[in-house]
Amino acid sequence: MNRNLLDQSVPKSMLTYYRQALTVIAMAVIAVVFIIIFRPFNIYESLDFIANGSISGWIDSTEDAYILALSSVVLLAALIIMASRIVLVHNRRHSLSYRVFLLWCGIEFLVVALGITIWSATFFHQEYTSIFRLFSKVLGRTTCILFIPYAFMLLYTIIVDKAHQLKTLKESIANDDEQLQKTYILLYDEHNEMRLSVKREDLIMIESADNYICAWYMNNDQIKKMMIRNTLKRVAQQLSNCSIQRCHRSYMINMDRVKVLRRDKEGVFIEFGIEGVFDVPISKTYIDNITKWLMK
Repeated sequence: MNRNLLDQSVPKSMLTYYRQALTVIAMAVIAVVFIIIFRPFNIYESLDFIANGSISGWIDSTEDAYILALSSVVLLAALIIMASRIVLVHNRRHSLSYRVFLLWCGIEFLVVALGITIWSATFFHQEYTSIFRLFSKVLGRTTCILFIPYAFMLLYTIIVDKAHQLKTLKESIANDDEQLQKTYILLYDEHNEMRLSVKREDLIMIESADNYICAWYMNNDQIKKMMIRNTLKRVAQQLSNCSIQRCHRSYMINMDRVKVLRRDKEGVFIEFGIEGVFDVPISKTYIDNITKWLMK
C-alpha cells in the first residue's frame, strides 16, 4: 500500500453498521475455517486450551475440548471487534484515513489478544505462572490467524472503493458526453475516431458522397465543408436522437436551421436561407418524419 493510499480517506459508505457487521461475521467465519482446515502452528496438539484433554465432565474428548475452546475464543474475539467497530462507525462523521484505520486494526489485535489471554487464563491455562508469557503466545497466534481475514477484508474494502470511484467516473463521463452531445455534434470516421466537433447550431447538413460524407457547417459566418470517410447510414444511426435528421438517401439536415419547407411540381424541398447553400430535396420516405419535426 503506497503512501498516497495510506493518506486517503476510507469511504464513509464502508463505515456503516451493516458493512461492519458483515465484516466481523466474515472475519469470524474465515478465521474458524482457516483454523479447522489448516490447523496452523500444530494447533491441535500444542494449544494449551486442550492440553488437559478434558474441560468438564460432559466433555471427555480432546476434539470436543478443541471445538469448545475454538468457539469460545472466536466468539470472544468477534464481540471485541464488534464493539470496536461500533465505536468506529459512531465516529464516522470524522474523516478516517487508511493509516489510522490500520492503526485501529493493530490496536484491535492487542485488545483481542488481551481478552483471549484473560479468558484462557481463567478457563484453559490455569497452570500458567506468567501471564506475560501467555499473552505473548496468544498475541502471536492471534495476529497470525487474524491477519488473513483482516487483510482480505481490507483488500475487499479497497476494491469496492475503487469500483465505486470507477463507476462514479464513468457516470461523470457519460453525463459530460451527454451534455457535450447536447451542445456539439460529433462526427466520426469509419474507424470510430472523431473527426469533427461542431456546435449544434452551426451544422447545416451532411451530404453523402460515395464512401464519404461531407459536413456543411458555419464558421465565422462562412460556410465550411469537411469530408469524412464514413457512410450516411452509419452517421444517421449515431445521430438518431438529435435534431440532425435524414431527409433523403443522400442528405441529413439540421432541423434547427430549416427556414422554409417548400412544395412545388418538382417535389418537396428544404430552404436554409443561407447564401451558398442549395435547397435540399426531401424524399417521400422521410417527408412524414420531417413534417413531424417541424411541427414540434
